[in-house]
Amino acid sequence: MTLAERYNLEAARLLPHMAAELQVDPAITRATEIDEIVFRRGEFLGGMACAILAMIEQKN
Repeated sequence: MTLAERYNLEAARLLPHMAAELQVDPAITRATEIDEIVFRRGEFLGGMACAILAMIEQKN
């Protein structure tokens, strides 16, 4: 499972009402790329993406 796939699952689980705005291409493998893509959609969303990625990292 790629990082983006794990990220998309966590985003949908934690923030189901915002899942569509937080979703990224499941083929992405780098956290910085996920953060950049989502941050371009909005600063708030970028902050949420960063927090989700940090939670994923803690689980590893």
